[in-house]
Amino acid sequence: MEKMLTEIGSYSLFHEYLNVVGAASPALARIKTRWEYKQSDRLVAQIRVDPQGNARFYIDARAISVN
Repeated sequence: MEKMLTEIGSYSLFHEYLNVVGAASPALARIKTRWEYKQSDRLVAQIRVDPQGNARFYIDARAISVN
């Protein structure tokens, strides 16, 4: 499922995406390595934190498409 995600470089844009899909933003300080948000068993958002503490944000853009 992770191959369907797109990396997004900004926490503020990630936060806005979570608002659109109806999810609450997690507190970054509480995430040790990974956080995921799923809808109906489909992964739609993920945060990965590397060993140095750098967070990377991923979204499934299909969740906000207007097709």
